[in-house]
Amino acid sequence: MSLKRLFLILVIVINFIYVFSEKIPIEKEKVIIGYLNTSLEDSVNKEAFYGYLLNLHELDKELDYFVLGTLNSYDLIFEFSKSIGSFLKRKGYDFVVFGNLATLKKGTENFLEYIASSPYIVSQVLYTMIRGFETSGIFPVIYLRQDFDSDVKNSLEQKAGKVFYYSNTYDKTFMFYDKIEKKVFLNNDIYPELNWEIFNSENYKEIIKEIYENSIIVTGWIGKNYKKYYRKLPENSKEKSIVYFSKSVENLINDFINNKTPIYSAKKNWSW
Repeated sequence: MSLKRLFLILVIVINFIYVFSEKIPIEKEKVIIGYLNTSLEDSVNKEAFYGYLLNLHELDKELDYFVLGTLNSYDLIFEFSKSIGSFLKRKGYDFVVFGNLATLKKGTENFLEYIASSPYIVSQVLYTMIRGFETSGIFPVIYLRQDFDSDVKNSLEQKAGKVFYYSNTYDKTFMFYDKIEKKVFLNNDIYPELNWEIFNSENYKEIIKEIYENSIIVTGWIGKNYKKYYRKLPENSKEKSIVYFSKSVENLINDFINNKTPIYSAKKNWSW
């Protein structure tokens, strides 16, 4: 390979990393105290505060917030967030920014980014994740976007008591990202860290596998045969449908259809 071609490949790789990964400085009283990483590939220095902007696709390419919203078992959500928190703690992280306080509406694009249509399901999932992260020693910070649902926010605060928020819209939150200065400002005397950790022997990848197996939705009664929807929702939920989110569970679905092997349906978390 020529040096010129090798140089071009390196430039492309570096640009890719620059576009899809960013270390955002965190400032308090004009002093940089740490960084918010947007990728697990970013480096961590244990001498400073480090947070991770949670990207579920970095953990598993088929995992989304909507999948978590289908689960009947909040214990599974707790174990998932506890395991992820333990994983982040071992990598040197102090806090995690996560969540979506908006509710799903019919016709919304990218429905997989939303937890549910019901504000109370959304708040319960987020509350359970807060408890899981805290248990593992990771400080939980909720992402407060401009389109948040006030019912979700109120319900979450009633459950959790004190909730810490990160926002790029509301400048009085615990953490505020200034798009012009490209910095996160810490607006509180509380630092985003917890001084404990647990040694969690559970593998989060095994928990994600269990999540997929428990997120299969069997719904509807109209029609002779079930229609299968992979990472899509049926237009008419009255039609016999099976909704699933990972190719890894297709054998379970086929056993259900062909051999009548029972599937205990996950929660239908959309409202139409």
